[in-house]
Amino acid sequence: MLTSDLVRVRVRNNNIHLPYINEDDQDNLAVAEKLIDIFKSNKNGTRQELDEELSDTTSSGPNFIFYRGLSKLLKDRSEFVSDSPIPPVELRRRIFKYSAAVYRDRTKLFINRQAILKNVGKTFSIDSEGIDNAFYADLKQVERLQNFQPCAPKWLLSRYNVALVQAVLFRASEFDLVIEGETPARYQNLFRKIKFFRLLHEIKKVGTRKYHVHIDGPMALFKSSQRYGLQIAQFFPTILHSSKWEITASIIWGNKRRECNFQLDSIRNLKPINHLTGQWMPEEIGWLKERFTQLKSNWQIAASKEIIDLGSQGILTPDYIFSNDLTGTQVYLDFLGYWRSQGLQNRLKLVKANGPQNIILAVSEALGIDKEVSDEFPGEIYEYRRTPVAQDILKILEAREIDWAK
Repeated sequence: MLTSDLVRVRVRNNNIHLPYINEDDQDNLAVAEKLIDIFKSNKNGTRQELDEELSDTTSSGPNFIFYRGLSKLLKDRSEFVSDSPIPPVELRRRIFKYSAAVYRDRTKLFINRQAILKNVGKTFSIDSEGIDNAFYADLKQVERLQNFQPCAPKWLLSRYNVALVQAVLFRASEFDLVIEGETPARYQNLFRKIKFFRLLHEIKKVGTRKYHVHIDGPMALFKSSQRYGLQIAQFFPTILHSSKWEITASIIWGNKRRECNFQLDSIRNLKPINHLTGQWMPEEIGWLKERFTQLKSNWQIAASKEIIDLGSQGILTPDYIFSNDLTGTQVYLDFLGYWRSQGLQNRLKLVKANGPQNIILAVSEALGIDKEVSDEFPGEIYEYRRTPVAQDILKILEAREIDWAK
């Protein structure tokens, strides 16, 4: 992702405008191709050598911020490692300790550097030259480029435009997404991705195959979290797989923390930069399915594909559905993982009023459920500590089976 110093925005009438680049421009494509080739040719070279070669291309000219931005995105596709056969910290400790001992030896007329390196090298079975190379091998500039994931020049330019938006959303206090015309499966994927990144959100159905998603940004939290900001930025590319959407965001921008507006829609035609495949679930949710299938019971667990409307006030997208092979009873399971306290209480009341009764809501103990709301809930509220326990879920299913089978 791009850092703020690599994003030069224009603010007009309190609206943020981003310097999107033309992905088909031949000059832009030529620069992208040149930078990719530099990374390819510098494989196994040091970071300092790479930076020096990049500097020849990116350090001057009116587009130097754009060039540096491309370089940053390519570095995100790179893996740098410390080229040392031994831990440099331990090596320096040994050398300094041995040198101190030599210095205190009054019989020595002078300190022989090469002799010290040679003696320490015997401990690690390497020669003095290897000791010299490894001495500061953990410094960033001498790390070596071990792996680089090549990409097409046009993809890199598309990635740059998306990264501009991500850099802005990283500093959002909130943003709203309106999306329409997608299939139920595509909506399920989108809503699961929101849960996967543990974003504070509300989703409402506002028309036929049309939804409004409100997400609180990192700047809206009691304590701004860089990790949360990164999660919201990483979620954004998922939106690009949809055909018709628009977002409106409030952004806290600049050193003066000025509150600005930012708008973007599908007409901009930003290209997806990743593949929309697989099921996105936090680890603790994925583990539940694996462990539940190992239990001996008449209940089967499967990923739910349903979107349940909660009386136009919100929706419910259960993570799992349990089915009893003998009775045909079905029970939903939904995880409420990342909510504010008041938002959680409102969510429970909404599900109670408009949701199905055959449902288990799994809630972390850290969120603090209101006992009065919990006792009146027609389904079941399951509070867990760190991760849900499969045996606990099975006990709930067996205890409430008669009620839910009616």
